[in-house]
Amino acid sequence: MALKRFGVSVPEDLLEKFDKLVEKKEYIGRSEAIRDAMREYISQFEWNAESDLEDTMASLNIVYQHKPRLMSDLTRIQHDAQAQVVSTVHVHATRSHCLEVITLKGTRKSIEELANKISGLKGIEYVRLFTFYLPESDETEHVHSH
Repeated sequence: MALKRFGVSVPEDLLEKFDKLVEKKEYIGRSEAIRDAMREYISQFEWNAESDLEDTMASLNIVYQHKPRLMSDLTRIQHDAQAQVVSTVHVHATRSHCLEVITLKGTRKSIEELANKISGLKGIEYVRLFTFYLPESDETEHVHSH
């Protein structure tokens, strides 16, 4: 992939804050931090766009009380969902709380519906949806076969 240089003008105080973040997150330099920010910005724009992309992916992170009925409801909702549940990781965070990370694939609508159903369950305490869209590229350097 060819790199392209461009200039950006920003207020000095914004650049100072950005440079502190670059240092804190241990980026190699501003360029990598800007590329990272651009990828996130584009991904969020594509997620919020009117078109309902087919191969949208997401990670739904939830923290909830360890209760058998709630766990049963979570399983049922995932099985009934239109979004494809690619994987789940279940962690016993404390004696009373679990963390679950659910990887999803589907349309924006199907992913949002699943996230909303789960977040509305009694006993769910924290919900965070991380979304992204990865269009197929022409790069053949690293090919996955599933």
